[in-house]
Amino acid sequence: MTRSKIVKALDREFSIWIRLSGADDYGNIRCYTCGATRHWKKCDAGHFQTRAKYMTRWDPMNVKPQCKKCNMVNGGQQYQFGLNLDRDYGAGTAQKVLAKSNQTANFSDEDLLEILAEIRAKNKALLAEW
Repeated sequence: MTRSKIVKALDREFSIWIRLSGADDYGNIRCYTCGATRHWKKCDAGHFQTRAKYMTRWDPMNVKPQCKKCNMVNGGQQYQFGLNLDRDYGAGTAQKVLAKSNQTANFSDEDLLEILAEIRAKNKALLAEW
């Protein structure tokens, strides 16, 4: 598997995990930034700090379920996202995620494959509950 295919697979599985892990018994989730309720398949895994920053690309503190309007139309609602992180996890959390995102990440292909296997196992367990 090429690195780009590993990253693509990891992005897909991580997105599913982020959205599924917040879903209720009917598969609905609340958008992290506006609170709208949508089925997990109709939402995105929105990033507080851009996916280009590998250090937080697959960090659940940086990625939350978002409706497509907040994530795509409204640019991710970064300010509200940060406020919500501080509200949910304590003051300064958004700043910590920002600082972490600016660190250099040196993931090997093996590291990414290991993360991928872990996320796939989590998805399998979540889907088995349905």
